Amino acid sequence: MRIGIYLFDGVEELDAVGVYEVLAKAKQLHPTLDLVVRFRALKEEITGALGMKFLAHDVRRDFSDCDMVIVPGGPGRTELLKDAALLQALLDFGTERPIASVCTGALVLKEAGLLAGRRVTTHQGALDDLRDVAEVVEERVVEDGLVTTAAGVSASIDLGLHLLRKHFDPELAREVADRIEYQGYQNP
Repeated sequence: MRIGIYLFDGVEELDAVGVYEVLAKAKQLHPTLDLVVRFRALKEEITGALGMKFLAHDVRRDFSDCDMVIVPGGPGRTELLKDAALLQALLDFGTERPIASVCTGALVLKEAGLLAGRRVTTHQGALDDLRDVAEVVEERVVEDGLVTTAAGVSASIDLGLHLLRKHFDPELAREVADRIEYQGYQNP
């Protein structure tokens, strides 16, 4: 499984890094695991909302080589909402393959047209921004069809564990949660 985490200037750092840490840790613990996690952006160097510098693994707009795309949030998302080509690429991808968001990345998925009629979540401060198109659920991670949304910032870790549980093995998710000492993890 090849997962692309889409980065942009003004991305909330933990939104991107939390899910990356969880997924990459699973690969580190089990090198033969069929999992590749890559940061993707439109340019190589990205500056996060709090000043962290990222170097994208892949500089390209399309997602054709991904099995899943994750869109984090952050104040820089407002520029993404103006990028019609990106929104169309996300819509095209998310109607055929799994797509996820962390925090206010859900607002990007909404603008792309992927949240209409779905159960969703986002950062508590943005829940009302989704109510006009979706059923808002105040949970850490909500999955509805091909779309998975995670609540605010630290829920990025929960999203990563959810993806491991769903696409690989609940015991792998538990092993990673234990390794990163994430005590809030509930393995249903």
